[in-house]
Amino acid sequence: MDRGTFTISLDFELFWGVRANRELESYQDRLVAVYTIIPKMLALFQKYNIHVTWATVGFLFYDNIEEIMSDIPDRLPNYLNRDVDPYIYLDSLSPPYSKEFSKLHTASNLISLISSTPNQELATHTYSHFFTYEPLENRDAFIVDIEKAIEVAKNRGYRLKSLVFPRNQVNLDSISKLDLLGLESYRGNPTHWAYCDGDKPSKSILLRIYRLFDTYINISGYHSSEPKPTKGVMELKSSMMLRPYFNKLSFLERLKINRIKKAMRYSAINGENFHLWWHPHNFGKNQEKNLKNLEELLIYFKELNIKYGMLSLTMNEVKDYVNKRD
Repeated sequence: MDRGTFTISLDFELFWGVRANRELESYQDRLVAVYTIIPKMLALFQKYNIHVTWATVGFLFYDNIEEIMSDIPDRLPNYLNRDVDPYIYLDSLSPPYSKEFSKLHTASNLISLISSTPNQELATHTYSHFFTYEPLENRDAFIVDIEKAIEVAKNRGYRLKSLVFPRNQVNLDSISKLDLLGLESYRGNPTHWAYCDGDKPSKSILLRIYRLFDTYINISGYHSSEPKPTKGVMELKSSMMLRPYFNKLSFLERLKINRIKKAMRYSAINGENFHLWWHPHNFGKNQEKNLKNLEELLIYFKELNIKYGMLSLTMNEVKDYVNKRD
């Protein structure tokens, strides 16, 4: 790549992203906060002309839970671990569903707001927040899930071209089929051993500690990369997650932000892609502190843009940029 590129991809999930390991009541406040966080993030992205990819769970495209229940795919994954199966969860719900309850599971109004904001790309985070590392009965369930995600978005006037695997559980066996479904890029994982497998269910406590330290101190490197086609689809490896502000470690916030800035600068100088990601609900607590950190990074990008010509591009725009260069 001639010029460095800066990509932000957001994993937009609401309760579907945390349902397998959290109770709704314990996390509800952060999910409700998403409805104020996203407009504020969009305002910042507009202010600094930042192009962003919003990888959105397919369930969120509906207006309410009743619509989800009336449009369940014919073939389901049937996970062997029933605790992670969203369809078993849906079966457990009892109508009527309040508007407030539906808003924790669907977000058509927010999706409309995102799509109407300049330079924002809607992408897929699978239809049902699909876990590719979990054993399941139906081997073709992942492709069925992606087809459903594309269909639901298309029926509402959106075309999805990029994919982010939930929990960064990249399914290499299915990548060769993505281009046949109309997807053109996906977010991969860094090559470093601590990140290459994404979020495995068996992730050890030692790996968690390593990643936590690496957030503040450069142990594993900058993780910038040069996007390349993989089995007919452009792979954009993730670089870092923008971890949320944490009160108990607030004295380390400056280290965290500086670590990201140094990696951004490295990418700008070396003409590589720096790919930052997080979940909107990560900002649900300590909103103003998280937004302040984000704005500082966006301001720094503008400095890199002026000094080195670094570009802000969505995932699909990076794909187009690389193909045009080649």
